[in-house]
Amino acid sequence: MIDRRLSMARRRPSPRHSPRRSGMFLILVLIVIVIATMAVYSFTDLMLAYDESVQITASGTQCDLAVDSAIEMSRLLLAQPRMTREEMGGVLNNAQYFRGINVAPGTLAVDRVNFAIVAPNMDEMGQFSGIRFGLQNESARLNVNALVTLEASSDALMPVLDVAEETDSEFESENLAVSLLLSLPGMTVDTAEAILDWLDDDIEPRDSGAESEYYITLPTPYEPKNGPIDSIEELLLVRGVTPQLLFGVDANRNGLVDPSEQAMLVGDAGSAAALGWSAFLTVHSVEGNYRDDGTTRIDLNQDDLELLYEELSEGLGNDDWASFIAAYRVSGQPAATIASAALGAGEEEQNTAADSADTTPWTAGAMDDVDLSGGGGTEVTQVLDLIGATVTVGDVTYASPFVNDPFAMALYMPALMESLTTQAVERLPGRINLNECPAELLRGIPLVDEETIEAIIEARGDSSESENRRFETWPMVEGLVTIDQMRLLMPLLTGGGDAYRAQIIGYYEQGNLFSRVEVIIDSTTINPDVVLYRDLSHLGRGFDVAVLGIQAIDMTQ
Repeated sequence: MIDRRLSMARRRPSPRHSPRRSGMFLILVLIVIVIATMAVYSFTDLMLAYDESVQITASGTQCDLAVDSAIEMSRLLLAQPRMTREEMGGVLNNAQYFRGINVAPGTLAVDRVNFAIVAPNMDEMGQFSGIRFGLQNESARLNVNALVTLEASSDALMPVLDVAEETDSEFESENLAVSLLLSLPGMTVDTAEAILDWLDDDIEPRDSGAESEYYITLPTPYEPKNGPIDSIEELLLVRGVTPQLLFGVDANRNGLVDPSEQAMLVGDAGSAAALGWSAFLTVHSVEGNYRDDGTTRIDLNQDDLELLYEELSEGLGNDDWASFIAAYRVSGQPAATIASAALGAGEEEQNTAADSADTTPWTAGAMDDVDLSGGGGTEVTQVLDLIGATVTVGDVTYASPFVNDPFAMALYMPALMESLTTQAVERLPGRINLNECPAELLRGIPLVDEETIEAIIEARGDSSESENRRFETWPMVEGLVTIDQMRLLMPLLTGGGDAYRAQIIGYYEQGNLFSRVEVIIDSTTINPDVVLYRDLSHLGRGFDVAVLGIQAIDMTQ
C-alpha cells in the first residue's frame, strides 16, 4: 500500500517542473481580428465613397440630361412656324416654357431636376437690365465676319452721304465697319483697325492696324487669321483686345454684375462695359430667306418672267401688284434715289417732279400689252425699288401701285417684305436686328443722324403689335426715316434672324449639383442644328435656384 502511494507520488509531476502555458496565440488571433476588422472597415468606407461617387455622378448625369432636354425642346420650338411660336408665347421672354421646367419629378425637392434658359434683358432704351427667360437672337449682335463686307460697301456709301450731308461730320472720314466697332465701349480706332486687319485677306496693315510684321515680333509669335474667325474668343489674339475688354467684369458669364464682381467694375453696373464686347459680337447670326410657312421667297430677278408672274399672283394675292412687278422687270424705271439728291435735287423737288409727271395708274389690264417671253431688262436691286417706280408700255407711262406714302406702305409693305427677295440664296448672314440689338449698335450706324437713331430707339420701346414691326422697313413706314435712308439701311438691318443663343442650367431644386451650357441653334434648316456647344459648368451655376424656378410643393425644404 505504501509502495503504491510512493509509486503514484513519483508519477505526479512537481509543480515547479510542469510546462508553462503561453498567451502568444491569443495575441496573434486578436491582431488578425483587428487587421481584418480594419480591412473590412476600410473596404466598407471605400464602398460607401464609391457609392456616393456613383450617386453624385448619376445626379450630375441627370443634370446633363436636363440640359439635353432643354436643347431638344428649344430645337423643337424653333422648328415650328413663327405664328405657332407666337401662339405659344414666343421665344424672347416666355417663363412658361423656359423657367423651372421639371424633367425629373419627385415628391421632395432633393429628387426634382429642372432646367431653365436665361438671357440678358434689355430695358426700353436698349440698355442691358437684368435677365429674362428665353432665347437670344444672334442677329441682335454685330457679326464680326461681316465687317469686311461692310467696309467694302462703305467705300460706295460714305461718299454719297458726304455729298448728301446725311451724316455727322465726325463720320466723314470713317468707314462703316470702323464706325460700328467704335460703338463698343472702350473700343479705339487702333484696335478696330487691328480687328479688320485680322479679318481681311490681304497682308497690308491699315494706318492704325496690325498685320504679321507685328505678331511675329511677340514673345510667342503667330500669324494673323486673315479670314473669318470661328469664335469671338479668337479676338483675344488681336492686338489691343484684352479679356477685360472682351468679357467685362462678368466673370461667371451670367449677364449680371454680381456683388462679388462689383469690386472689379469701373463705373455703373448697368453700363455696356460691364458685360464686355462679347455681349455685342457674334459670328453665327443668319437669316433664312423664306416665308413664315417655310416656303422660299419669290426671287424677283429670276429669268423666267412668266413663271415669276404666276408665282407673284399666287403669293401676293393681288393681280395689280403681281402684274406691275412683272412688267417692271421688262421696262421699269425705279424712283429717284439718294444719288439724285447727291446731284442737287432735294426730296421736295423729287416729289414735285414725280407729281407733275404724266403717268397713268397701273391696273392688271395693262398686262395685255406686255410681252414677258423676251426676258427682263430691269433688275431689282431692293424691294424698295418698286415704290414710286414707273413702267412704260408703248407710249404710256404707268405709275406704281406702291406709292411713297406711309399710310399706303402700312398696307402693302408686310406683303412685299414677307414674300419677295432679290437674292436667290437660302441664307442671309450678318445683318443686325434693329428691334432687339443694344442701343449702342444702332448709335454706331453713321448712315442716319443721331436724332433719327434716338427716335427709332424710343419708338421700338412702345411694344407695338403692328405687322410691320417684323421687318426692317418699319422706321420708314412710321415716318422716322425717308425711303432714301431706308435704302442705305436695308443691307445692314433686319427685323428677323434665325440663329438663337441659349444659356441653359440643369439643376436639382435642393443641393449644389447642376450643369450649365451655352448653345447656339441655327434654325434656317428644317431640323434646327446646334452650331455651338460650350460647357460653362466650371463658372458656377450663375443664378440662385429660386431665380431659376422651383416647383410649388415642398419648396421650403
